[in-house]
Amino acid sequence: MSLRKITVEDKVYLYKSVTGFGSSTAIATFEITIFLEHYKLTPLKINFITWEDAYAGNPLSTGIKLTRLSTREEEVVNFNRPKYIREFVLYGLKMGWNGQNKVDSIDGLKILTSLDYDVSSLHPKEGVIIAHGKEYLK
Repeated sequence: MSLRKITVEDKVYLYKSVTGFGSSTAIATFEITIFLEHYKLTPLKINFITWEDAYAGNPLSTGIKLTRLSTREEEVVNFNRPKYIREFVLYGLKMGWNGQNKVDSIDGLKILTSLDYDVSSLHPKEGVIIAHGKEYLK
């Protein structure tokens, strides 16, 4: 996938997203990589571990209704919309990433939770447990 541009707080960032699968077909991954323009060696990486449907695809790239916990209102969340990338950049900046420093990969579901979304529908399907970055069948 080619890099897309977004401007946040007067700085230009480039980003891409990649979907994939875990070690079992019950687990899907969605990774967003964001670079400050001219600083490709110090990206912000955000990883989501979720599920994928054979027909509908990955819910984060096709769109899924998530509920805002404070208002109980539903919103279709689709990471192809730049508004979410902007939120991820702002989250990274808040957590100490400035585009020129290396940071550990961030759990994307934690970001969505911090943005007041109920992410329970994004967790992998029943029968799979994720512990210490590995998948286990129940």
